[in-house]
This record gives sequence, structure tokens and C-alpha cells, in this order.
Amino acid sequence: MKGLSFAMKTGTMTEEQNAALAALTDRTLGLFAPLEISYEKFKAAYELPIGEHVEKNYKGLSYLSWPFAFRYFYEHFPGLYVQFEESRNGWPVFGEPGAYILRPFITDGVRRTTALVFPIMDNKHNSIQALDARAISDNCQRATVKTIATFTGLGLKLYSGEDIPRDDSASSASAPASPPSSSPSAPEQSPDAAFDGRAAGLALANAGVFGLDRQAVITLAKNALETMGLKASADLKSPQQFGLLCQTMMAAWTKDNGIKITKPAMAKEMEALQVEAEKGAEQAIAFIAKFVEEKK
Repeated sequence: MKGLSFAMKTGTMTEEQNAALAALTDRTLGLFAPLEISYEKFKAAYELPIGEHVEKNYKGLSYLSWPFAFRYFYEHFPGLYVQFEESRNGWPVFGEPGAYILRPFITDGVRRTTALVFPIMDNKHNSIQALDARAISDNCQRATVKTIATFTGLGLKLYSGEDIPRDDSASSASAPASPPSSSPSAPEQSPDAAFDGRAAGLALANAGVFGLDRQAVITLAKNALETMGLKASADLKSPQQFGLLCQTMMAAWTKDNGIKITKPAMAKEMEALQVEAEKGAEQAIAFIAKFVEEKK
């Protein structure tokens, strides 16, 4: 905060700099009303079955779907939201090249938690030397999910290294295996085995979703896939992952076009899109078309 230091020395501080200095001082002294989340709520969130919402990036690391994290957070902790400390008004980044950090916390507008220290990294988990808007946006999303996990318990087991089975049902694990059939038959095929991620991605592009031309849709999808830690739509292995792709694309389109929508309303739209996308590309395309038409 070189500008603030210079202003303090010269006695020429603006109202904005005064506000930033006051916030910095309060944070340094720990002067804020603490926000507490009950043990019962934390335990319930921690033990919530999340297997179906867990994805893996190209390194095989597990992460929780951010649309699910957002939806659960707003449903079960109404009135709370994630905010970021600012090194100056409107700028959430602290540090220097190679050591940039975010400091997210949960608040109800009056009380708040302590802030996490979240390093700004690229999708390969390397520190970033040069910031751009995309890097800040992506890391704010990741930091938000980790903040929700840390203070509410939702998805925290991922960070503690616990294995998360795709099926969280204890009964399914203990159920006896079915005896082999005496008559020959084709092996039962998993619903995901027949899923074609490449075809689903091409369907979005050919349909010109979001009112974009084919190449623009491909670019939008590519950016969304990078956010998910994937390289191409062929890497999508399930309808659930395809739904996450559609949600990420819709979120980016909404932001890029300055569409005004409340977070709870957007969370509901995301949930509905996930349901349609899991039915197929055709249903996802129809839902997106309806969403775009309503937001024009």
C-alpha cells in the first residue's frame, strides 16, 4: 500500500484512503465482533454426503463443486456470505509477485470470522507472478469454497485428505454381492459409461448457446474447462461434469454481460441447469436459451 503510506506521511489522505487505513487498523488489532457457527451445524455440514458433488482435476486432486457449495451455504446458513479483506478499496489482493494472497472471511454484515490466507495460484497449483482479472476471479471462487469448508465444515474432509467415495451410503458398502447369473448376458453398463463429453460439448457449440457464434462458444467452453482443471470436452466423463461445465459457462456469461441477479436467485438457476444438463445436451441447450431470453 505504497500510496497509503505516502499519503500518511504527507498528510494528504483521501476519504477512500482513510477508510482503508481504518479497516487495516481494526484488522491488525483484531477489532471485530466474532461470528460463531454452532458445533451442531458444523458437524452436520461436515458429515453431509458429498461424494456425487466431488470432482477431480487433471492431477487427480479432489475438489468440491462450487455451485453445490454455494447452494448448500445459502440454504443452510441464510444471511451469511463470503467477503474479502481489501488492501485498498475494491482490491482484494495482498502481497507481491510470486506471493500474492487473498484474505477471505464469512460475515453477516456485522459480525465476521477471522480471515484465511489463500495463495493465488494457477490451475497447476503454481504461484502466479503476474496478475490478471481472470486469475483473481478464479482464485476468489476457489477461496470462497475453501472458506465455506473451513468455517461451516462443508467439504472440509477433502482438505484433511479423507477419501470420499462416490457413493456415501454405508448400506451399499455392506450389502452382499449378487450371485452370478446362470445364463449369459451382457455386463450391466454404468450410466456414465455411455456418456460422450466431446459430443455434448460440440452440441453446445453447434447450437450457438448464449447467442454466441460457434467459435465464441468454443472459447467460452475452453475457459470453463480450464477452471475445472480439464483440457477439452472429451475429458468430461459424466453428465454431472457436463452440468458443471454448463454452470461455469453460464456464470461467466452472466458476469461478462453485466447481468444483474441476486446470488440466491443465481444459485437456483444453477441448480436447475444442473438437473437439465444431466438429462442431456438438448435439455441443457433449451434451459440456457430460456435463461438468456429472460435476461435480455
